[in-house]
Amino acid sequence: MSTETAAPRAQDLLKSQFAFVYRTIGANIEGMSQEDSLESAGGNCANWILGHLTNVHNAVMQLVGEAPVWDSEQLANAGFEPITDAETAIDWDTMRTRFLASQDRCLAGLERLSAEDLAQPVPHPFGGETTRGELLALLAFHQGYHAGQLGMARRTAGHAGAIKAPGQS
Repeated sequence: MSTETAAPRAQDLLKSQFAFVYRTIGANIEGMSQEDSLESAGGNCANWILGHLTNVHNAVMQLVGEAPVWDSEQLANAGFEPITDAETAIDWDTMRTRFLASQDRCLAGLERLSAEDLAQPVPHPFGGETTRGELLALLAFHQGYHAGQLGMARRTAGHAGAIKAPGQS
């Protein structure tokens, strides 16, 4: 009887990373209103952050062969300029619902990718080429980075922190 275990497949590692991103984003935006999403303490507000995450996640969905999270002209407001008022804000409830509802499709798309799919060259967002798997790993980090920013935006809006240490409730 062997005690060796097989190394996890790259698809499984990516699924784990993106599942954690979804859980973190979901926890950090739970109970936040449109008004809460516009609060800022000098950084980007949650409305901009989730808009940016949605824009980038539309690219993730394309890489895994799925339809976009949300194809909306409103997402252009999460470009390089911050969202600072209700006039430029993105519809929070729709964006939140659409983002979180894309989880099953995203994880299923990752599951369907073969090793050959992950090795396929794709354009790198900053120029040149990379592999689909490397780009997905980079995007998982990117999404996780901004998911953490949502935690700070949540606290700026007056909500308690949502991510607890193991064993805390």
